[in-house]
Amino acid sequence: MPTRPGPIKDRKHPGLPGRLIHLSDGEDGRVSLLLVIAVIFVAILAYRFYTRKPPIAPPKYEEPLYSGKEDVEAGPLAVSPAESGPTSDPNASAAYEAYKAGEFTRAVSLYRAAYKDNPSEESGASLAKALNGAATDEYGSGNYERAKEMLTEALELSKEPVFLRNLANVKLKLKDTEGAVESLEGLKDQSEIRGRLKNLYVRLAEERLDKGERDGAIESLEKGLEIDPNDRSLKERLSKLKAENDFEGRMGSRDGSRFLVRYEGGENAVAGHLIGLLLEEAYLKVGSDLAFYPEDRIEALLYTKETFRDVTRSPAWAGAIYDGRIKIPAGGLADKTSELEKVVFHEYTHAVVHRISKGRAPMWLNEGIAQYEEGKSSVANAEEISEAVSSGMRLKLLEGSFMGYNSSTAHTAYLLSLSSTEYIIREFGVSAVKRVLENLGSGMSLDESLKASVYMSYDELDKAWRKHAAR
Repeated sequence: MPTRPGPIKDRKHPGLPGRLIHLSDGEDGRVSLLLVIAVIFVAILAYRFYTRKPPIAPPKYEEPLYSGKEDVEAGPLAVSPAESGPTSDPNASAAYEAYKAGEFTRAVSLYRAAYKDNPSEESGASLAKALNGAATDEYGSGNYERAKEMLTEALELSKEPVFLRNLANVKLKLKDTEGAVESLEGLKDQSEIRGRLKNLYVRLAEERLDKGERDGAIESLEKGLEIDPNDRSLKERLSKLKAENDFEGRMGSRDGSRFLVRYEGGENAVAGHLIGLLLEEAYLKVGSDLAFYPEDRIEALLYTKETFRDVTRSPAWAGAIYDGRIKIPAGGLADKTSELEKVVFHEYTHAVVHRISKGRAPMWLNEGIAQYEEGKSSVANAEEISEAVSSGMRLKLLEGSFMGYNSSTAHTAYLLSLSSTEYIIREFGVSAVKRVLENLGSGMSLDESLKASVYMSYDELDKAWRKHAAR
């Protein structure tokens, strides 16, 4: 028969903190029984942990590897110091005093009179400074067109670098990235300008891509790379874009009024026709939900699976992407399937979200809306979502691209994106989602947009959603 477990004694172990226990004969065996039960319990927990089912395959959609949209937003305008003192010209003397007092509009009027009487280089430079000062007032009041007019006139009189920098800021407020680039190109030898100009080149390239101007986009990226040849991300983005351009020159196409579908190889013309029909369906369904129908033509590119990886350089778990154009590995397709329909609806929704928000939607909202429109629900994954939320996941951690995630992390990110978006729709309606996107497109921050749309701050929404998801 088996030997009865001996009793437990305590002893100190030299060199280690705490107490170690061992079995010995002659003491009550009930304690050892408790120990055995505890060991079995720990073993069961370990078994369950290590044999948990792996996450299901993540949704297969993503954004471009390199967006190039660093922070190049317009900053405040600068005023030049007044350098010339009182003169024999009463208008110039009065203008000088007005300028020092910050009365720039009055200074412009007086300097104009002085310049008319004496159109010298010096009086022209003084008038230019007054115009620049008045432009700062107009800019602060949101009168950007008027500020632009004043700065343009100032630059006709004097080429002070500060005027060019100010004009670039004004043009950014007017959504004129190309104009801002032109203003700063004359200052590209200045170290403090070069980094900003590079980022503006990249932003301009992305805007040109949105409009289908791919050659112009390549030109902009090349200029950005001239400024910073060591920017690996930019170099990769340019290389990828050139490779796509070369490849697309050999693709067939299905041309429609709303969609241009390109496909690899003549044998995929059927797939091109099929995707075109699905895009038309998505146009109607998503348009009805979000009350938005794009006026520009959207492009979709169909690749073989091998070419898709080579061209897009997307992670293995990504089965389609939207990076200004819809890209799908759909070579050889001949029939409509529910999975294909989901992919097309998902990617088309990204195109719509991009247009409404002007590309400013956080990734969690972007992916959440796209999954919602493809017909996905997070209900079956409620427990997994609850675990992720309880572990400390926040929406602010999901604002950027998911491209660098592994499949497990991406899977969780997509689930949380869907869950949080469903929460907004359930509590406030689909129209609230559109208002959030519109506000973002108008230049509001995410916090401002949510307050104006759902009357909750970003933190309040995050807290309310997490409380709901943790149930």
